[in-house]
Amino acid sequence: MNLTRTRTTAACTVALLAGLVTPAAAATPTAPAATVSMSEESKSPKEIRSYWTQDRIEKALANPVEQPALANDNGVSAEPPAVSASADAVQPSASTLAASTTAAAAADIAVAQDVPASTSVPNVVVGKLTFTKPDGTPASCSASVIVSDTANTIWTAGHCVHQGDGTGDAGWNTNLIFMPGYKDGQMPWGFWEAERKYAPTEWLEDGDATDSDMAAVVLAPHADYGNLQDNIGGLGYQFGSVTDYSDVFAVGYPGEGYQRTDMDAEQMMYCYGNTEDAAPLWPLDDRLKMDCDMGAGSSGGPMFIGALGGNPQIVGAISHHEVDATTNERTNDDLFSAAHSSNAVAVIDEVNASA
Repeated sequence: MNLTRTRTTAACTVALLAGLVTPAAAATPTAPAATVSMSEESKSPKEIRSYWTQDRIEKALANPVEQPALANDNGVSAEPPAVSASADAVQPSASTLAASTTAAAAADIAVAQDVPASTSVPNVVVGKLTFTKPDGTPASCSASVIVSDTANTIWTAGHCVHQGDGTGDAGWNTNLIFMPGYKDGQMPWGFWEAERKYAPTEWLEDGDATDSDMAAVVLAPHADYGNLQDNIGGLGYQFGSVTDYSDVFAVGYPGEGYQRTDMDAEQMMYCYGNTEDAAPLWPLDDRLKMDCDMGAGSSGGPMFIGALGGNPQIVGAISHHEVDATTNERTNDDLFSAAHSSNAVAVIDEVNASA
């Protein structure tokens, strides 16, 4: 599958900020090495398929998950180990779908637009993720196929697979299914049932959206199509402590947005532009920030680079937005991804080790 992956470990330095912090402040304790939690679906793929009646699917699609909201004064208390990992995107090897032509974006797009040809390769790698919350409520997020040794893995936000509330195994969402290229009730590839979910243990314990709001879901091979990645391809990834990227696409299924009334979570939509360090004066906060008005429902959708050059790679997942600490209202069109560094590397490594 032409999969290449690199992993590096190094001591993190903050030389650029030496003049802004005192020696005592610079001696921030290093966080423990990232650990990953995994949960297997209790139902078989056949049982999950039977569970999702038309009524349940419609209720899940009509209930896009809210993004976590962080107050503007949010901070980070520990420094994660510096690690990185990368893999190139792969093209489908057994697809019968006609490929679409992706036009080069000419200017930044902060007001989300519909993705053209969203039901065709390569855009079909993004889709809807539906599930049952621990309280029995059906809900939905966004997700995308990520290159892996399993050839059946999707990448999403941590809050799309676990409540992040310290409840351990009781907090996992269940009955997960993925609908690649979903649009207006149409599922060009049907849906794929989950076998197991992976998320940073840090997310399970305290729901930290700054550096642990990501997850991977390994799906069962489709009864008719086989491996998902073989059929529709997969996005590569580039995980590390980099925050400033150019030509970034953020893609998802928003049901609402900042100063928007025209979103219904039925259309794959995108923003385009650059990401930047969400907290340039906080060396321990490597979240990505970009201008994009998407809200609830877009959670878990990919932020990726390289599409214009033919090698799209995930660098983040749509996670959260900012709110006013007093009113709890969204304050701007900034959209954030948790830092995809040590936790993201640990998650994808666990997935590949399970293959």
